[in-house]
Amino acid sequence: MELETERMVFRPFQPDDWQDLRLIQADARATDTLSADGKPFPEDKSRVAARNWAAHWDINGFGLWHITDKQTGRFCAYAGLRLVLFYGKPIVEMAYAVVPEFWKQGRGHEFARPCVDDVFARLDLEEAWCFTLVRNIASQKVMQGAGFVFTHHGDHVGLPHFFCKMTREQWGGPRA
Repeated sequence: MELETERMVFRPFQPDDWQDLRLIQADARATDTLSADGKPFPEDKSRVAARNWAAHWDINGFGLWHITDKQTGRFCAYAGLRLVLFYGKPIVEMAYAVVPEFWKQGRGHEFARPCVDDVFARLDLEEAWCFTLVRNIASQKVMQGAGFVFTHHGDHVGLPHFFCKMTREQWGGPRA
């Protein structure tokens, strides 16, 4: 299974993609808003994440995409929807991050809606959530640009977060 946009190609994450994931998870600029302590993830966490993300695809038929730039063929981001336990409750969360060298190019706006459209169109999903640190304005814009609606500010991992939700009704079908 693949998706694509004008500038990017998406395929399901695979266990061997952990080295690409390091381009995000080992970079302090990216982990400043991704990890609870703001610090880069150790290598073993990236290996485990890639294995878990691949297994999520195998079990659920959707998950996080490994996204490459069409022009260079290089990994530029991960994004997608996944099942997570959030304070003991199962939810579908949209998660994403962009390799810093691809920041400020509109990648998030380009990949977010196709990820949402894919899952809502293929599955009987009633709602999806997305959240980021209150200070991560760029991510908030991606979320809202994809159609997520702000619900509240709240605490997550001891830090203030900005929460958004999209229902099937708010989704309304794929965008042209």
